Amino acid sequence: MGKGFIFIDGTKSDRSTKRAARSHAMREKNIGKTHHRGLKPARGRTGLSASQGNDGRRDIALSSHRLLNISDSILLCRSLPPLLSMELAPWSLEVVKTYFTSVIMAVYPLKLCLSLDRIKSYWIRTMFLDQTSYHCSLALMAILKSFVFGREPVSWEAAYHLGHAVALVNEKLDTPDALSNSNLAVVNFLVVRDIFKEDEASAKIHLRGLQKMLELRGGLCMVEDRTLALKIAKTDIDFSLHYGTSVVSFRDRMPQAARKLGMPTCCPVGGSSVFSTPCLAEASPDLKEIIQDVNCLALWFNNDDICDADPDDLQEIIVSVGYRLVQFDSLSSPPMESYPNSVYQIGLIVFLTTLFLQTGGRRFLKYHLVAQRLRDIVYRGQNEPDKRPLLWLLFMGGISVLEESDHPWLLQRINAITQLLAVESWTHMQSILCCFPWIHHMHTEPSKHLWELAVLI
Repeated sequence: MGKGFIFIDGTKSDRSTKRAARSHAMREKNIGKTHHRGLKPARGRTGLSASQGNDGRRDIALSSHRLLNISDSILLCRSLPPLLSMELAPWSLEVVKTYFTSVIMAVYPLKLCLSLDRIKSYWIRTMFLDQTSYHCSLALMAILKSFVFGREPVSWEAAYHLGHAVALVNEKLDTPDALSNSNLAVVNFLVVRDIFKEDEASAKIHLRGLQKMLELRGGLCMVEDRTLALKIAKTDIDFSLHYGTSVVSFRDRMPQAARKLGMPTCCPVGGSSVFSTPCLAEASPDLKEIIQDVNCLALWFNNDDICDADPDDLQEIIVSVGYRLVQFDSLSSPPMESYPNSVYQIGLIVFLTTLFLQTGGRRFLKYHLVAQRLRDIVYRGQNEPDKRPLLWLLFMGGISVLEESDHPWLLQRINAITQLLAVESWTHMQSILCCFPWIHHMHTEPSKHLWELAVLI
């Protein structure tokens, strides 16, 4: 972590340990500083306290079921995880409730995942798997809550639980449990947190640790927990998109996931297709294959008759496409000489980021490197004869990786191409954009807003 944290063994319940835990609230800047105690908080517990007997365990399970609105099959038709015999403190209950009722919609948008029952079941089982999972899950939920609702800095309770999880990981480093799923989840979360904080140095350190743990496990393919494996893979891709590094793993199960979702194999969109654009004829065959897969995904989403999507199947497709895109060309290398390859690779990456963590149009991950590459390609493409791919890229960038400070030149470019193509209405504009990968209920509304701003120039 790089900052001499002081960890307290929170599993003990004696008075001196409790005093030490309160004294060291696990703030990241606590070393060498004096903390002045304010008003004494109401008595309560941040962690877990034991209940008595099996009846108590069932009562807590039923209470959690009512609180989180999870189906009976999740908690009662399976054997209860060991820590469900423990009782959540008021702060923890509030964090978990908020996560399951609000925050989870940003992580797994209902527009993309029509049913969250299975993923909620996974979270409950994982959270109560062991002490490490418990503290890591609470810290993750609290920190995501802070980002979703714009409440920063992160609470001291979240820092406490994260510190406790890290301490438990450190205790296991010389034991057979050093490479457990719980430990992998903690280290992966540290990378995610560092990316959120835009702390590249710490993120690199934690990613190297995660990579070493995966190597000792035999690779990402040996992580039997599919949801955890996908979270690690997505973190790997996110890190590459933020800092232009090579990915440390690879996972591509696109065919299997596409079959499970019932995705089409022939993918025209809106009566036309990206494959009819002259620009694509010069693109790489590998890139054309990725475009085909993304177009199929978009068409599947645009079908009103689709059944509930398993969140992991959707994440499997995002991970499969993401890995292939970042391996096609590194963002840290000079731009490709081929304009078609450049415009479609960045366009597909930007498309992919619209499926990442966001809610209410608010984005939490800042893809500065992707945005810079997009600006470079827009500048290179101003003399290209076929303006349609560039127009699609401008709209995708405008609703995802570009900032409000980019609006002046972005809207000006959209306006100029609009006039060049004699586009007179949003319906006409949408017919052009839908020739490319496009998800109506994700992309249409924010893009229409950009269009309305552009035509006012």
